Amino acid sequence: MQSLEMGPGWMSRLVEVIQPTSIRADRLGATDAFAGLTWSDLELAAGILTETLVERGARMTVQGKPSAKLWLILEGEALVSADARPIRVASHGDLVGLASLFFATNSPETTIALSSIRAFEAGPAEFRQLIKHRPIRQRLAAAAKRRGFTAGSG
Repeated sequence: MQSLEMGPGWMSRLVEVIQPTSIRADRLGATDAFAGLTWSDLELAAGILTETLVERGARMTVQGKPSAKLWLILEGEALVSADARPIRVASHGDLVGLASLFFATNSPETTIALSSIRAFEAGPAEFRQLIKHRPIRQRLAAAAKRRGFTAGSG
């Protein structure tokens, strides 16, 4: 008989199934990156993004390497560094991995979870779905610009 593994990934998937899209859309709308979008755009994004848990100590991005995912931090903190120097602490509402995915380049930063993190995530395919929608693409481009990222900065 096969045992059912019930680690953090399993729990994230259960929350995703149980939690209505409208609740996830509401949580997205409460972040700077998605504030001001229409309800239909928020629901669309909520249907694409997956809620997940990132373990303390996990590397979310590595400077000089392509990012595998975009994370929107809901709870927890991550240390963001570049050239082996701390830059800032990312927390609620911060996007991690945006520059690499948005500009299809290597990550300009290394990001390590300082605590357990609850986040919405998107892999490359989901990210492409998000940016097909002009209002969402504009919000993500603005977020990248606020962080000082450009197409050649990675």
